[in-house]
Amino acid sequence: MKSQLQFKKALITVLFVIIGSTVFAQTGKISGKVSDKKTGETLIGVTVKIAGTTKGSSTDVEGRYIISGLAAGKYIVEASYIGYTTKRITDIEVKATGSTSIDFVLDESSSNNLNEVVISASASKESVNTLFANQKASISISSGISAELIRKSPDKNTSEVLKRVSGASIQDNKFVIVRGLSDRYNSAMLNNSMLPNTEVDKRAFSFDILPSNLIDAIVINKTASADIPADFSGGVVQITTKDFPDNPFLNLSLGTSINMQSAFKDFYVAPRGGLEALGIYDKGRDIPKGFPSTDVFRALEPNSAERFDLSRQFKNNWGYNKVTAKLGPIFQLNYGTSKVYKDDSKFGTVLSLTYRYDERLKTSDQKAYTGQALGDQFHDNQYNFNTNIGALANFAYSWGTNKITLKNIYNRVLENQFTIREGKDDAGGEFLRTGDYLLQRSLLSNQLTGEHLLTSDSKIKMDWNLNYANTDRKEPGYKRMEYSKDGVAAIQPASADARLAGNFNSKLNENAYGGALNFTIPVSWFQDKNKIKFGYFGQYRKRDFDARILGLIRNGDFDNALLTLPQDQIFAPENIRPNGFVYDEITNGGDHYDASALLNAGYAMFDGYLTKKIRFSVGARLESYQLKLNSVDNGKPVKIDSTTTNLLPSANLIYNLTDKADIRVSASQTVGRAEFRELAPFPFYDFNKNMNIRGNANLKQSKTTNLDLGYAYYPASGETFSVSTFYKYFELPIEQTLQLGNSGRSLSYANSESATVYGIELEFRKSLKFIGEQFNNFTFNTNASYIKSEVVVSKLVNVKGVRPMQGQSPYLINAGLTYNSTAANTLGVTLLYNRVGPRIWAIGNVEDPDIYEYSRNVLDLQVSKKFAKSRAEVKLNYSDILNNKAYYYQKVKGSDPNASFDKKTDNVNIADRFGSSVSIGFSYKIK
Repeated sequence: MKSQLQFKKALITVLFVIIGSTVFAQTGKISGKVSDKKTGETLIGVTVKIAGTTKGSSTDVEGRYIISGLAAGKYIVEASYIGYTTKRITDIEVKATGSTSIDFVLDESSSNNLNEVVISASASKESVNTLFANQKASISISSGISAELIRKSPDKNTSEVLKRVSGASIQDNKFVIVRGLSDRYNSAMLNNSMLPNTEVDKRAFSFDILPSNLIDAIVINKTASADIPADFSGGVVQITTKDFPDNPFLNLSLGTSINMQSAFKDFYVAPRGGLEALGIYDKGRDIPKGFPSTDVFRALEPNSAERFDLSRQFKNNWGYNKVTAKLGPIFQLNYGTSKVYKDDSKFGTVLSLTYRYDERLKTSDQKAYTGQALGDQFHDNQYNFNTNIGALANFAYSWGTNKITLKNIYNRVLENQFTIREGKDDAGGEFLRTGDYLLQRSLLSNQLTGEHLLTSDSKIKMDWNLNYANTDRKEPGYKRMEYSKDGVAAIQPASADARLAGNFNSKLNENAYGGALNFTIPVSWFQDKNKIKFGYFGQYRKRDFDARILGLIRNGDFDNALLTLPQDQIFAPENIRPNGFVYDEITNGGDHYDASALLNAGYAMFDGYLTKKIRFSVGARLESYQLKLNSVDNGKPVKIDSTTTNLLPSANLIYNLTDKADIRVSASQTVGRAEFRELAPFPFYDFNKNMNIRGNANLKQSKTTNLDLGYAYYPASGETFSVSTFYKYFELPIEQTLQLGNSGRSLSYANSESATVYGIELEFRKSLKFIGEQFNNFTFNTNASYIKSEVVVSKLVNVKGVRPMQGQSPYLINAGLTYNSTAANTLGVTLLYNRVGPRIWAIGNVEDPDIYEYSRNVLDLQVSKKFAKSRAEVKLNYSDILNNKAYYYQKVKGSDPNASFDKKTDNVNIADRFGSSVSIGFSYKIK
């Protein structure tokens, strides 16, 4: 109690210090970045000052500047640098206690008398040039989304944001798909450090773990360059968080959300702990402390008093209660500031705290097919309670031409799902099944980075990165139960069954340690200001996974009257007895594995202009990857110890047709490595999909050859048109497969011989003011992809002899219409549409056709209104308005496997409905 009181006092003190620091600041600032118009790179050591005065500063190692201590009013600011035309920006308005952001784009000078050449532009005009420079700077073909566009969408986490990016989509509401390629062919980086996998059953990062308000920008690189880790074929998702804020800020946001499918209706929930709403599960779900190991427990006599005593230690938390679904709170607090010292050094801080809780109902109708034979048929009501707590703390210090940054993110997600399943089995027997599942995930990421200009004469840059990440994943007390239509519990004698009174517990913990060192050296090859770049990247990952599977069984001369007791009474301590129930353990060797991976990589590349219009980048990356894994499969040890070395070349060429248009060509080789879980023999039953999933220790690394051709045109500020085509050839692609001889309900992974993927992408963003003045505030944007993939297979499996690649969507569509008024208190309306083409969810075999995931139309709306001099804002979000079902289906064996989906004739395995969601939030900018 005393510690809690001290914590509250400390928190109140911090809040008063933050608020006080904003209240007593009475002068304004001008801040921003200075970049090269030709390359888009930031410039170091540029003099930026108030025209006609000596008040100013120089840009740091990131090209940033801050001019502070300015009284409210309008200013003229100029930037000058040797070899560049001086630029003067007029009509810059500064407010008291505020900061105005102005970025400069400087052009190289062609005059011999540099000091006499001055170009003037208005503040609004300069933002156009900045946009062009930033969009054209990347040597890779890429797509992205800024923090400003994120704020205009109804998206609450990063996974929802990603589906707005050209060529990207989301699977299972959390895993990214780039160019239609499944999640395993994409990688993720946070502030230039590799993100770990968060999933126990697939190679993927769960992007729903990162709240969208913590993100500064997201860029997806779709082509490779030597300085990017090469374990991808679709794209590298690069997420950045802010360190030096452009403007000091302190804002608070409060809101709530409801799911239209469940709001204020009956909701069923298993016994819950008091802290689950804070992301901390009830420890009563765990296996009791002091409970013996698997071997010791199994050695006990089945009827021994010790075994009964140990069985009674488990908390009787079976059963469920009916409640009423309620509103979920949403809370965000964000703070950022920069302090400039007399020697022009500066210190920046960004802090953020996010909390979100929601309740929602997902309904599902399922049919389990074995070939064409129909097994279980049932309807699910899945009651979901979800908590997301996120914190960000970023600190940066720069002096002269040096910068050190410490970035930290912690996030915890708790998902509690209680499922009521009603249906009948293949013999026609009716049943009632329940599943009580809880997942607690957390991610901790710490990164220390440095950027340095080694000498002002040579302009050699060095940057480095040290990082640590921890992923912790717990599935405590996963319990399943079954009753017949007559209310009799299905409990096994002799040996436990995980499906019938089972108790599953698992823990996954992974630590990742990484480092990188890069040097950039200017050279005068072909043209001035070209560069060579080389460096090292290393990462070591260590994962430990343990699961225990126990279950209650009928014991001895069993009292059958116990089987008719309700779920909350049947396993009461008094019923754990010689003629009642006792725990049995069915954990096997595959329920544990430990694994490690060591990646060492070095690279070298050239990036520069061959002529004034042709930019060329070429390089190679050498990667050595060592993987070790230990487990057991059916009593036989599984030991993997492999090392692969790959030399991976890449080349990118940009031809600048004009200042606003360019053509890009790219060629590269990348790899796709088998992930720990894809190799481990651990079998896991997915209650939601009604399938078992296990790894394959014989998987091999895949390799991809990539070719890209693109055209981009930037006609005006905020407008773009781009089109690109791509081709990929896969050697030994890794795919998710249905296993033969397992009733068609078991999944694993396998290498196919080869695959080809090719397609075209289109991105278009345009203001509608060309229609008429009344449409001046409207912007339309769309991006779409058409993709074709082919894998050659046996005609016994697919009558056509070819099929699409597993997880590959044939098309992606994103579209949006945005309205933003120009009034002081802005009204904003955004309507967004998303659709992903049908894709193979699991590959079939000679008995079972491929399982496809069908398309859904997703329509989202956001309406926002600012008031109180734009300090306050109200947002209304309406997500998944159409609430289309998500279908998983199989074509009837012998029919055309590529024919369109037909609900009447196809074998529909799963039909999910998630329900529309509505949220409303109020935010206020204290500063």
